[in-house]
Amino acid sequence: MNKEEALTGFLKGLRTAINNALAYSRQHPYFLKSTQEFKEKIDNLFSFLDPVKISVTPESLFLDGKYWNKIATSVELAQILHQRKIKSIEFKSGLAVSELADALSFLALQPKEILKKGGLASLLKEVNSQHIRIEELDYSGLLGSRGEDTKDIWLYLFNEAVEKQDAQKIDAFADNFSEGIKNLSVKKVIGDDKLRENLRGLLHYLKGEKKENFSKCSQELSGFFLNSGAQISADNADKLKEIFSDLDANDFTDVLFSQISNSPNLNTLNLSLFSRLAGEDKAQSITSYLEAKVKGKGELKNKPALLKKIKDLLSGSDAQTVSPAYHLGLSALIKDISFKDTLFFDREQLRANYCLVILNLLSREKDPEGLRLILEGLNREWPAIAQKKDYKFLRYLLDLLKQKNKELPPDISEEITKRISEIAENDIWEEEIPEDLHYLADNLERITLSADFYLDKFFKEKKVNAPALNLFLKFFPESLEVFYGLLRFKRADLEFLSQIIHALAEINMPLSQAALKEVFFSGNELMKLEVLKAMQNSKTLDTEFLFSLLEDNSIALRREALKALFRDDVNKKKALSLLLGKPSPWGTKNTLLLENIMIIEILGLREAKDYLVAFSKRRFFWNKKLRENALEVLKKWK
Repeated sequence: MNKEEALTGFLKGLRTAINNALAYSRQHPYFLKSTQEFKEKIDNLFSFLDPVKISVTPESLFLDGKYWNKIATSVELAQILHQRKIKSIEFKSGLAVSELADALSFLALQPKEILKKGGLASLLKEVNSQHIRIEELDYSGLLGSRGEDTKDIWLYLFNEAVEKQDAQKIDAFADNFSEGIKNLSVKKVIGDDKLRENLRGLLHYLKGEKKENFSKCSQELSGFFLNSGAQISADNADKLKEIFSDLDANDFTDVLFSQISNSPNLNTLNLSLFSRLAGEDKAQSITSYLEAKVKGKGELKNKPALLKKIKDLLSGSDAQTVSPAYHLGLSALIKDISFKDTLFFDREQLRANYCLVILNLLSREKDPEGLRLILEGLNREWPAIAQKKDYKFLRYLLDLLKQKNKELPPDISEEITKRISEIAENDIWEEEIPEDLHYLADNLERITLSADFYLDKFFKEKKVNAPALNLFLKFFPESLEVFYGLLRFKRADLEFLSQIIHALAEINMPLSQAALKEVFFSGNELMKLEVLKAMQNSKTLDTEFLFSLLEDNSIALRREALKALFRDDVNKKKALSLLLGKPSPWGTKNTLLLENIMIIEILGLREAKDYLVAFSKRRFFWNKKLRENALEVLKKWK
């Protein structure tokens, strides 16, 4: 064997070993066998290299002085190792099989689990690994990131930074706070005592060390809660109040003024929550400071819309929910400003009202000529409508156009529908998509952009989400083969494929399931598991496909397919029958049955109890292991 053969064998062995580590437990015979085989391949390479060091990039491996980026195995390995934030991994001679097995089982953990356990280097240190060294990437790049994949990591890093009082990392979190807090949810903060304490600790540190960041972060964090739209009980509001214990009346005045000035969604519910966070004891000071601030700068006279917002808050039907202290203070703030001081023409508000009047007329009018005049008026206002991007208004308009389709003049109606499509298609690529825009995209009956535009967005710009994929599948089914071909070309880009998989799982149409299966059959073991995990939360189920996987050789695939099928009671009986109801003359199928019992035990599927009881009573020596395993599981379930 020459050096090149040893290097290639080593890389293939590592890929196989990681695959089995992902699929099987640390003690499973398949895992142990592949670990032993990989150890032999490392020993072969030690004849030429000692130590063996792999440096990792997102798309390739650097080993023995060259980049290995032309072989699919190497690219897949690079993706897996980079996802786990590995900068390099080094093997030294003297390596034992048990030491290698520990390292592989650690590598098989999900990235967020690795981080929670202190990182791979720390895990290896715990088992006293002497012959494997891992250098990890710096996680600081995640401090301002967000998304499902980084949410737990962000929370872990945040809690760790505050608890260790790491000033450099805390400053980094503060600098990226507006993006970072999108990893939070109101429910998570309310339910996590440690997180609330650390958020309070962040503000406490910033108030003493970084006052500019303190003001910014306190406003962003309070705004996050006030604008969440969540129904927060009095008890839970008191829990959130603990976070802001370092804010004085002046600080809360800045928060309130920021909300009144900048939040388009400010309502009595937000104001009521604010009063709980700030406390009744600060109400008089806050309203006094607010009055001095806005009157001293002439803010209300210069911003009549701001005055109107306050008046609306205090005069609405639910104004009684606002704390009396704040209601009185805000009323006093505006009562001395005369009507003539604030007489103005708000062109934007007038235009918005005019458009709403047009919608109302459109819903009532039946005469064809009258409908034409109304639509022509709407058409003239379109530049302003398109600029404002009021998706709720566009949603109502689209619904009206559909309802009155037969009554409307087709030329103008189609033109307006086309314009709505243009807005929706161009705006759905943002990371955060408002609910009304989501609704628009889901309900378009025509689109204006080409299949090539969507494919370029997906595969060149890597912008993928459920609404965009839904439009592509709905309007371009003839382009699916091109889509699948590009998917196969990207099969080594695990992060991108993961985005595709989770977006497809949100779409409630048969073609989305077909696309998921395409990813499954063209992907590696890791991607196949990702597809099945997504299918467990998918809006539709391809039961025929999932049942077929219960016959697969891979224990991991059978396990994940079974979890998806167990969402539906109708499928449970059939799934258990396929797994455990197999005839096994002379014990010929016992190995498979033992594996399936292990799956049932891992998932805690007590619905399989009758099968286990039957196995525990099977006679003859060849069924001994089957009897013992079934009895062992039944004892655990007592």
